[in-house]
Amino acid sequence: MSGKGARKICQVNGCSNSQFKLQQWKNELCPNQGFFRKDCSCCIQPYQLHRFPQAHRQEWVKNLNTKLTINDLKDYHRVCSVHFVDGKPSKGHPYPTLHIGYSLHSNWKLSPGRRAPRQRTRVQTKMDTNVDVYNKVPPDERMDVEIVQPMDVDVEPKYKDVSTQYYSAQPLNHDHCYAQKSQDKCTQTPSAPSIDTHDMNDKQFKFFTGLSSTTFWALLSSIMCWTTELPSHSLPVAEQFLMVLMRLRLGLLLPDLGYRFKISTSTASKIFSKWTILLGQYSKNLVHWIPRDGLNRIRPKCFAENYSKVTCIIDCTKIFVQRPKDLMQRAQTYSNYKSHNTYKALYCIAPNGFVTFVSKLFGGRASDVFITKHSGFLNKLTYGDEVMADRGFTIEDLLPPGVSLTIPEFTRHHKDGILPEESVTQGRRIANVRIHVERAIRRLKCFKFLSHIIPGNVKNIDDILLICAALCNLQPHLINEQNAVDDDEIEVND
Repeated sequence: MSGKGARKICQVNGCSNSQFKLQQWKNELCPNQGFFRKDCSCCIQPYQLHRFPQAHRQEWVKNLNTKLTINDLKDYHRVCSVHFVDGKPSKGHPYPTLHIGYSLHSNWKLSPGRRAPRQRTRVQTKMDTNVDVYNKVPPDERMDVEIVQPMDVDVEPKYKDVSTQYYSAQPLNHDHCYAQKSQDKCTQTPSAPSIDTHDMNDKQFKFFTGLSSTTFWALLSSIMCWTTELPSHSLPVAEQFLMVLMRLRLGLLLPDLGYRFKISTSTASKIFSKWTILLGQYSKNLVHWIPRDGLNRIRPKCFAENYSKVTCIIDCTKIFVQRPKDLMQRAQTYSNYKSHNTYKALYCIAPNGFVTFVSKLFGGRASDVFITKHSGFLNKLTYGDEVMADRGFTIEDLLPPGVSLTIPEFTRHHKDGILPEESVTQGRRIANVRIHVERAIRRLKCFKFLSHIIPGNVKNIDDILLICAALCNLQPHLINEQNAVDDDEIEVND
């Protein structure tokens, strides 16, 4: 609202009459004569606004029953005529006494822009017309004509105005009537199924958590043995753990989880926050660096042929985040490549697909070289290691002594930008094995909490990323060559 009339409002508690609404009523068209209501003779003004008088100001304020005092009165404070017995302050009734307090007065309630309903008139049917004609004939001239009335037929009344027609809500007599089972639209949606860990099979566990039932119970048992500081709540520990994994795996909202587990949204939020801190500390035992002698025992054949010394494969992944309100954070997280605000982290796997290192989250504006330098990844490398990466990781100068880097060769070092045949073959071999880090990142993004846009108010996002990486390590092997090994052993035995 704007203007001086917008502030002239009735000060009675619960009354919304104002000068603004009164002006809107005056500018409406009269449905009978078509003139503006202020110029129409048949339209009576619904109320008037009266100032607080100097003589009876104390009594007026007392009768209003509000926090308003005499010192708080302004020139634009008003009391409408609805609250006076005579419709205005008079000698017999000078104070407002009607509809005072918390009860609303709806007799003069205005709805701006809504026209008055049209009067419904019944259309004469053919039967009514015949009866009227028969009654107009003199009795001596009437013939022995019997007007047959329809038997057991309900004639539905017809009205001229289509917008005001309605039908009776009484149920009909035939058996296939759907009006007999009326149901509110809000209750027609089937309720969310209740979740119980003891009634779930292995397929359901994999869908809701990404883990098999055996792995789920083994992980929960290990956590309970690792710490005794589990969140205390009426909800069982297994249900709490399942709720946290469902939010990470399926990206469910907290109100949905609260409805499924029959708890409040605030309780679901507290449980999720406490469990993320707890699992973030425990996940450090599941995401760890593998020694070189251990890598030699689990190295797949695709690496053993050409890259037998590769220790790890690294790549960066981005996670979409809601645009921050702070301008500095907004600039640091904006990615020109994604055209969105993102987080960025370094993801490192062993040759067999086991996640060995996950960095803290950086802004999406940071480069791959900057994240590799400041993430702590270089401290994990030792003499003799070999790192495989994409062409964007130009980190030869940052690597410790004795550590080599394997990346595809650049075309700018060759004449006319054409790679020789040996370089092309080498690039294809690197791409053939480096694709596994892309598959590992794809497995990480199967946790829908990380693939959706993360709200800005989510806390412990670094712990959530580490938890999801640890859960990926508990899934089946990324590079499964067991069947091929068994076939070779069978041939040798034969």
